[in-house]
Amino acid sequence: MSVDVAYLALGELEKLLAQYEEKVKGIEDTWKAYVDAVSKTKSSWDADLAKVKIRIDQLRNVVESLKREQEILLAKKELGLISEKDYETLSSELQKKIDEYQERLNALTQKVTELESRILYLWSRALTREYLSKFDLVELEKKIEDAKAAGRIDDETYAKMRHELTIMKHTWELLSLISPTDKV
Repeated sequence: MSVDVAYLALGELEKLLAQYEEKVKGIEDTWKAYVDAVSKTKSSWDADLAKVKIRIDQLRNVVESLKREQEILLAKKELGLISEKDYETLSSELQKKIDEYQERLNALTQKVTELESRILYLWSRALTREYLSKFDLVELEKKIEDAKAAGRIDDETYAKMRHELTIMKHTWELLSLISPTDKV
């Protein structure tokens, strides 16, 4: 191989490697933006989830209240305090409201469940070695167990925290299989 051919080969190799360096840098920048966006969304969701659940409980209470009103209406009819015709009219209106609110409640509950699942999925995919290294997962698990034993968290919160901790542990194990010199 002549010096000229070697020089051309080196130039082509450097150009090819530079192209891949640029592509990898772009992917890393995109990944960082993704991780940041997911982290912010999960934090925001976790903060707002209590408000969401309160509103859903309020809607459930409205449905239950309307059902109680319907029972009272039936009792009034049976006691002769209202006519059959009035009962049918009022009962029909109440049933329409109950059905409407129940349908909305079901749709909102389904949407919350779907969003919770999607956000958890995205969050689990965005976990990085750098992020996970900030936590002592064994100590975190102990704190969760202690909080549950002391009654500071309810069953639903406990289950959610345990699930997220399990995801974090498994992700850490998977990331540990990758060479520490590897990025991402």
